[in-house]
Amino acid sequence: MKKKEKLYIADILKTERIKKGNSQEDLAIFCGVTKSAVSKWEKGLSRPSLIQLPKIADFYNITIQKLLTGKEA
Repeated sequence: MKKKEKLYIADILKTERIKKGNSQEDLAIFCGVTKSAVSKWEKGLSRPSLIQLPKIADFYNITIQKLLTGKEA
């Protein structure tokens, strides 16, 4: 049985936001969600929908793979 991969969404979201100097509200407005939704994503209490992943990756200019796994290709 394969080892389960950890999802890095929460870690990457917070790291990229701080690195780029954005607020949670900036991402929330871009994605059309509430600031509290972004806060929950960053805390790992919930995850963005599949529809949100490309928007988030575009906002931070990263790949969806990096958003999910913490790694580029």
